[in-house]
Amino acid sequence: MTYLKKVWLIAGLALLPFTAAYGIDRLVLAPSCPDCHAELTEALPLFDGTEDGLVRIRANNMTFRSRVAGSGNRDGEGVILLHGFPETSIMWEPFLEALPKAGYRAIAFDQRGYSPGARPRMENEYTKGKLANDVLAVANAAGFKKFHVVGHDFGGAIAWTLADRYPERVLSLTSLAMPHPLALSEALSNPSPQWPASSYVLFYRLPMIPELAMSFDQAALLARWKWARHPKEQVAEYRRVFGEPGALHAALNWYRAFEFRSLDPADKVRPPTLFLWGEEDGAFSRASAVATANFMDGPYRLRTLNAGHNLMLDAPNIVVPEVIEHLKTAAQVHDQWTAAVASKADVKDPSCDQVAPHCLRIQLSPEGNTFRIRNQCDDTYKGVVRVTCSGWASDAGIEYRFNLGAKSELAQEGIGASNGRPNGSCYFRPRLCAKVTAPVKPKAASFWPFL
Repeated sequence: MTYLKKVWLIAGLALLPFTAAYGIDRLVLAPSCPDCHAELTEALPLFDGTEDGLVRIRANNMTFRSRVAGSGNRDGEGVILLHGFPETSIMWEPFLEALPKAGYRAIAFDQRGYSPGARPRMENEYTKGKLANDVLAVANAAGFKKFHVVGHDFGGAIAWTLADRYPERVLSLTSLAMPHPLALSEALSNPSPQWPASSYVLFYRLPMIPELAMSFDQAALLARWKWARHPKEQVAEYRRVFGEPGALHAALNWYRAFEFRSLDPADKVRPPTLFLWGEEDGAFSRASAVATANFMDGPYRLRTLNAGHNLMLDAPNIVVPEVIEHLKTAAQVHDQWTAAVASKADVKDPSCDQVAPHCLRIQLSPEGNTFRIRNQCDDTYKGVVRVTCSGWASDAGIEYRFNLGAKSELAQEGIGASNGRPNGSCYFRPRLCAKVTAPVKPKAASFWPFL
């Protein structure tokens, strides 16, 4: 017997207990009507633009189970709310109650994989690009030419993708908990607290095993691990969704298909952006939260809360009014920012003619008062670091010029009185550009397979 066959035999034998447990669970312990959720969804009315409540929205050749509120606000701006894993649109009910009162039209839909009518089988059907296109299709079906997007957890990643690729459609971006995907990638590129925090992603990407573990005994593991603090009505809906054949597999395919580096690092997010992050977040570290400012090219605020990952459970009385205020001021903020940038359009630094290569990296310390430049290239680079105030105005700040040899790094301390923390409407961020003096060698493959 060849070595490879032995490995496969051992792996198969190891999976037998899980397979048996899964079979018993599905045949004996699973609900007697596994398709009830799909049947209930199919009975919902098709959205025609006038009704509120639970509806079906046909978009992108699929049908999405959706919650609609504020349809009577005919001239109100649209808001699309994107849930994360393992949740559904029910998590947004506090927003669906508050947004219509503030004059908005709101849609929260069960995204691809979570809706019975939008559940492709193949893993490559769950890329960020396709998930973002679902959002655009739902917006089109609702008549939203432009809209605000609010996302939590993985829904935040899709919101970042929309703002990056389709800024002309996004009035504002709000991300709850989820940093910019490239900031998260940067935090994982070197040993940091983000490594153990992201270890669950490696588990989610394994074939079959996560489905076996998390579906057993009617999702008992998810109930104890993820839903322990959620309201009973939310947990009941989550159990109905993940009790359907293929639903959990589809939700996990988000992780299997996700590529953090699929966003262009040369592009910057331009729509007015609010990032809400909890100091006790066990999934995303302070390093990734702070580094998010590096990928902004528009008005941006980081708001830290005394909360964990589930901001809507920990601090709803802060999150809801904070987000609504962000939506109300987005247009004014955009105009102020545009005017400030235009006033400095004639000031051009020749050292910033070229974007710094990806092997030349800059990171802001978790404390926010030190930036570090790492040259992982095989060539010497010179350029400039601009430390600017990325709040609701485009401010010039500190400039630091460098000449950095190959495979070397440097650190610069004392970048601002705010120490990288919110200072009124201001948050300091470093931006890097450099002169390319020689061809850049290809970046080595990352240890992390999902980067």
